[in-house]
Amino acid sequence: MNYKRDTLRLNNGNAQVISIQTNWQNSLTKANMNELGDILEEIQKDDSIRAVVITSENPKFFCNGLDAETLLNISGEELIEGVGEICILFGRMLRFDKPVITEVTGHAMGGGAVITVASDYRYMLESGCRIGFTEVLVGLPLPGMFVYKIQDVIHPNKISEVCLEATTYKGKEAKEIGLIDEVAKTPEELRKLTLKKLDSLFKLPLSAIRYTKQNINRRALADFNLHLQNSKSWLEIPKIRENLLESMKALLEKRRPNLDLS
Repeated sequence: MNYKRDTLRLNNGNAQVISIQTNWQNSLTKANMNELGDILEEIQKDDSIRAVVITSENPKFFCNGLDAETLLNISGEELIEGVGEICILFGRMLRFDKPVITEVTGHAMGGGAVITVASDYRYMLESGCRIGFTEVLVGLPLPGMFVYKIQDVIHPNKISEVCLEATTYKGKEAKEIGLIDEVAKTPEELRKLTLKKLDSLFKLPLSAIRYTKQNINRRALADFNLHLQNSKSWLEIPKIRENLLESMKALLEKRRPNLDLS
């Protein structure tokens, strides 16, 4: 089971808690990303659920991005589709029209940061974990739909630092640049923030929230298919593909990657 599901029952409605538990570092594959998207579609049709909370019980990793071992064992079109699936999941999250709260309880690198920025409210532990869009670090360009949503969230003078330099941030640092809304010292305090926000949201008409969310995410979803195709075509460029695979291999071997810097 890649995701544990529980229900939070509040005075004015219910929220579904989705805990990522894909593997020891909560990494992502095409299959488990598709599964998460399907869960969101199921919840979207369920009138008894008014919001979603995405979290992890893993004390070290919230979500550590794309699974290195999987990427090293597929090639050709499979590799392209595997990497492209994070863009598809991102689109499915933005189209999910009920509130999403993410509790970053461990490291959130690459795909973990993508899931976080796709959420409406983002809470994170003060210490013990980092968050960052590390795509450039592994030789991948950052897809356009990610950049648009980051621009909607991050303070304008930090866009290049976040996107071009792949800087990673602790909780308080992430809050300072706008990537995270609030920080807490413990997972229990994170949950208190979540419950307070849900209580506030559940006093509002869900129908109004749903249509407003569509407008909030409209810019990031514009030209989505074009950006998706671009993200897939990059994997056909030899140096980009080779840098990605070298980075994944280095990650497994616990060493620095030897990247083509041209």
